Amino acid sequence: MKTFEASVAAALGSRPAGTVFLAAVSGGADSTAMLAALAALRDRAGAAGGAFELRCLHVEHGIRPAAESRGDAAAVKALCAELGVPCRVVSIRPGKIAETGKEKRIGIEAAARLYRHTAWNREAQRIGAAAVLVAHTRDDLLETTLMRFLRGSGPGGLAALRQSRGRILRPILGLGRAEVLAYLAKRGLPYRTDSTNADPVYLRNRIRLKLIPCLDEFFPFWRKAVLELGETQRLSADFLSAEAARIPWKTTAPETLTLPVEEFFSHSEIIREEALFAALDRMRSKDSPGGQPRRRSLRLFAQREVSSLDLGFASLADEGADITLRRKPRSYEKGFSLLIKEPGIYKLKELTIKILSGAELENPGSASNEDGKFPAVLPAKVPGFFTGLPLVFRRYYPGDSISRGGRHYRGADITDKAGRAALITAYDARGPVAFIGPGRAGPGIGVLLAREEMNQKDRDTSPFFSIIVGGIDVQ
Repeated sequence: MKTFEASVAAALGSRPAGTVFLAAVSGGADSTAMLAALAALRDRAGAAGGAFELRCLHVEHGIRPAAESRGDAAAVKALCAELGVPCRVVSIRPGKIAETGKEKRIGIEAAARLYRHTAWNREAQRIGAAAVLVAHTRDDLLETTLMRFLRGSGPGGLAALRQSRGRILRPILGLGRAEVLAYLAKRGLPYRTDSTNADPVYLRNRIRLKLIPCLDEFFPFWRKAVLELGETQRLSADFLSAEAARIPWKTTAPETLTLPVEEFFSHSEIIREEALFAALDRMRSKDSPGGQPRRRSLRLFAQREVSSLDLGFASLADEGADITLRRKPRSYEKGFSLLIKEPGIYKLKELTIKILSGAELENPGSASNEDGKFPAVLPAKVPGFFTGLPLVFRRYYPGDSISRGGRHYRGADITDKAGRAALITAYDARGPVAFIGPGRAGPGIGVLLAREEMNQKDRDTSPFFSIIVGGIDVQ
């Protein structure tokens, strides 16, 4: 017990008497143990004349069943009353986090984290807290590293969680879950169990419940290896970040950053990628939709495989003399329409759109499905189409029709009423090219109907369109 509390005390460091700490407490084992240890340290420091102030904040996310969520809040309040810690509960309207996730095109976990951090920062500012204490453990660190590895993160994503970063302090990051449970048992303290921790729909749960037991059985050394990997990647990320920060992006217009092409491509490929991430972070605002763009997409740009990218809240283009990053107006972000003038990779709502030039289609050496580039050989049946440019994507209008086999097809011919509400029309100078959206057979999004094939002459001179949905190429 003393070892656990000593580890927490070491993480807090030396602070002047009267320092205010805000503990973020969910009611689970980790945060309950952290709060109990903090209260014990506060009491001992008070007896020695150097007490710090301890406050608690509990966030009700409105995601789980109301009875369970209210039970967590009640348990945290009861614990705080027993320990003599002032407690505040922030409740988020049920459904709000899910709505935000959908609006910003991020997962529900990321949306919940956004609200949670906002609540922490507001409360810390209100009470004048020196730090927000978060109960991440060594097990959380390992799970996070595995998650990011499986998602293909770069050095910054694989870097070990820092014990202190900005206002956040993680006082039990050096302790494992077994040590947490042992401390709670010795103190005789109950804790809450989140029912969603057993739900395999969440990647972290699948890693904790399925992958980690397998690693423990067949690779017992994996924990030490992953911790060492995280430290190595942290050093790499710090170096790359410092190098990327030296690249002189300039603000040449409102919400526009530019960099000479010659300057950009004079750097190594990994520095170019990190420079793009740094510029995006600089331009991003708290209301920007979508998560961080896929590294694979930025890599294609950094390798000059594509000359433009639609990144959701911003567009990136090689304009000959300059690399230009422009933030889009809000109406564009919401996906009302998309105008494409040249081959490249673009985003529209849930779709990632590829436009491949005729030259790229004919060059097998420039294409591979394995590295995210375009396919060298198109299958006989491809859910894409040849088109002219410029190409426009917009909401389906009732008058839109596509001609095939002498018949004109409208949205009502290929999908139901709900499907038509989500239908997108793609059209070029010749008129509607394709209808894209959910069909009657299921919820998946795809090319439901395309215009009759061009003749070979037109195909040879026209770009080819295809889409990716949810990260899976529908080709």
